[in-house]
Amino acid sequence: MKGAKSKGIWAGVAALLLFILVGVGLYLLGGDDQSALEKLRDIAVIFIVLSSVLVVIILAGIAAALAFLVLQIKDRVIPLLEGAKGGAANITDATKRVKNTTDFVTEEAMRPLMGLVGSVSRVRSMRNVVTGKRRKPPKT
Repeated sequence: MKGAKSKGIWAGVAALLLFILVGVGLYLLGGDDQSALEKLRDIAVIFIVLSSVLVVIILAGIAAALAFLVLQIKDRVIPLLEGAKGGAANITDATKRVKNTTDFVTEEAMRPLMGLVGSVSRVRSMRNVVTGKRRKPPKT
């Protein structure tokens, strides 16, 4: 990490030095009949054109990277998603089976059991009323 940081600093210093040297060289190449302002204007135009070329090259690289990414998505991600769709269908089937099983258990096992518990509770209540017993003492 430290080596990469120092390399980046050295690259930045070298680019700045190159920028200054090109500017000074272009200024000295200007004709004697031009004023200093005209020379600086011409140098600025040259740097603007060079930066425009650099931007076009960078944008072309970004477009190529995006095209590569689209191809990778088409070739790898879409088949992966289609495979996952089959897995989602399995999950849906499993949830339907669980729902049907719970419905069956509710209908066939719990409803009769709940009816039995209700009947036992009614018999106890009737017994308590007939015998006069109360489970809870009356509130005073």
